Amino acid sequence: MVQPLCHGTGGACLGGMLFDPQTPVATIVLDHSECAAVFARHHIDYCCKGKRPLAEVCGDQNLSLTAILDELDLAVRRRSPLTVEPKDVATRELITSVIARHHRYLHRALPFMDELAAKVARVHGSREPSLIEVSRLVSEIVVTFMAHLKEEEEMLFPALLAEPPGDATVQLAAMRNEHDQVGALLEKVRRAAADFIPPEWACNSYRTLMTELAELEADTLRHVHIENHVLLPRFMA
Repeated sequence: MVQPLCHGTGGACLGGMLFDPQTPVATIVLDHSECAAVFARHHIDYCCKGKRPLAEVCGDQNLSLTAILDELDLAVRRRSPLTVEPKDVATRELITSVIARHHRYLHRALPFMDELAAKVARVHGSREPSLIEVSRLVSEIVVTFMAHLKEEEEMLFPALLAEPPGDATVQLAAMRNEHDQVGALLEKVRRAAADFIPPEWACNSYRTLMTELAELEADTLRHVHIENHVLLPRFMA
C-alpha cells in the first residue's frame, strides 16, 4: 500500500510518495515488484520473513527507515509502465513463468555452483577455512532444492493446474517449510562467505563463486516470494 505520510507542521513529508512503515515487506513487493531490488540490496528478506512490517525490519537491521522509504519511492517512480505484477497473473501463466524463469535457472546453476564451491574450497580452504563450510552448505542447498523442484514439477504444480484443482494442502505446507529451510541455509552461506565479498587475493574462480552465490540468493528471494505470497494464498486460507 502506498500513501502520502506527512509529519509535523507545514505538511512536510519524509519523502515524496511513501509506503506506510507498518506495511509488511512482502505486501510491498506484492504491490510493487520493483521494490524487491531495494530489499535485496539491503539484505531484507521479503519472502520467508515477509510478514514483518517495514519499520520493524529497519529497526532490527539498523537501517535508516527514511532512507529505505526514499529508495522505495524512487523505485516506484522509475517503474516501467509495462510491468505486470505476479499477483495479477493467472495461475497457469504464473506457474509456467516460475518454471521457465526460476526452476530452469536452478537446474542449470546449482550443479555448476556445487562443483565450483568444492573446487574453491579444495584450492583455497587452507588459507580461508570458511570456504570449506561454504562448500558444505552449497551441497546441502543443492540436495534440498533439487528434491523440492522435482516434487513441485511432478506433483504439486500438476495438482494445482488440474480441473478442478486437486487437494494439495499438505504439499503446499511442505513447500512453505522447504522454503524456510532453503532461506535459513542461504543466510548461513552469506555469513560464511562474508557477504559474498571476495578478498583482494581471490582468484577468478573464487570471485565467480561469490557472484554466483549472490545471484542464487537474489533469484531465490524472487522465486520464493511468488510461491509463498502469490501462489500459496490462492489455494490455502
